[in-house]
This record gives sequence, structure tokens and C-alpha cells, in this order.
Amino acid sequence: MSSSKTPIVIGYLMKIIALVAVIAIMLLAIGVEYFAITQIAKNLSSIITGTSKEDIVVKDVLKSLDIVLLGVIFFTMAASLFELFIQKIDSLPDWLSITNLDQLKAMMIKMIIVVMAISFTGKIITWDGETEIAYYGVGLAAVIAALSYFLLVKQEEK
Repeated sequence: MSSSKTPIVIGYLMKIIALVAVIAIMLLAIGVEYFAITQIAKNLSSIITGTSKEDIVVKDVLKSLDIVLLGVIFFTMAASLFELFIQKIDSLPDWLSITNLDQLKAMMIKMIIVVMAISFTGKIITWDGETEIAYYGVGLAAVIAALSYFLLVKQEEK
């Protein structure tokens, strides 16, 4: 093999590896969304039949929302990786169009912060007065502060 063809072969191998990752993430996203839909159906059933207490229903609905958002994160990551490493997708909305890895990381961090906030809200709703929620909240706030600081630093580097 001549040395002039080596970069072409490496480029194709990188695209194949990226495509395998994109397919795996898409399958994971589909699985997560399927699970979310089954949970939502259970939630609707308990709401309609009135078989659960209000705080349990709210907690379960928030968990379902968490799962849906997790699936959306996986779909977003797959589309972004596809666009970043394989081919530009013209039909993507501007907010989802990724041109570099830093943009992808920033988008994922923002989505993770939203999921963490929803998860904590569910814990607050079902809180039974124990003090551990304060430690959980402080830990969560520290993680969100660190992630937000990371985003700020990356924004200032531009």
C-alpha cells in the first residue's frame, strides 16, 4: 500500500468506527425510549385508576420524564457524532448542529444538568424529612457548579 493512500484508509476506518458507535448509541436511545413509554403507560394507568397516592404519581412521572430526557440525550449524541465524524446532516435544527467536540461536550453538560435537576425535584417531592436530602442537594449543587464553571471557562476561551 502506498503512503499516499494511508490517510484515505485511516479516514474510512475512523468513519466506520464512528458509525458503529452511532448505531450503538441509537439502539440504546431506542431502548431507553421504549422503556420510558412503558413507564409512562403505567403512570397513566395509575393516574386514571387512582391506585397511587399523589406524591408517588408525581415521583413516578418525574422518573419517566428523566428517562425520556436520557433517551433524547442519547439521540442527540448519536446525531452529533454522526454529523461530527461521518457526514453533515442538513435537516438538523441549528441548536443541534455540532462542528467540534467542545460544542458536543457543552450540549451534553447542559442536558445532564437538566436531568439532574429533574431527578432532584423528584427526591424533594417524595422527601420524608430525612437529613440525607441536604447532603444530596449540596453534592448535586457542587456538581452543577463545577459543570457550569467548565462551560464558562470554555466559553471564555473562544
